[in-house]
Amino acid sequence: MCIGTSAGKYHQTTPELTEKHLDGISFSSTSYLMPWALYTIPPATILNGTTTGELTQEGRTLLKKSLISLVP
Repeated sequence: MCIGTSAGKYHQTTPELTEKHLDGISFSSTSYLMPWALYTIPPATILNGTTTGELTQEGRTLLKKSLISLVP
């Protein structure tokens, strides 16, 4: 799963993340879920003691629908 800001150039489903999808997280520009893009992020990058937040129930539902849309 990846979160990106330039989803317009892709043909896959890239739903926009809004405030109702996030709790304690904010991004400086419009962000999109890109469930087809998988990245490995070193834990030390995000586990610095200042990074917090999670997907809300609406965010988890959006993620599930996005992943299901990838199944042929």
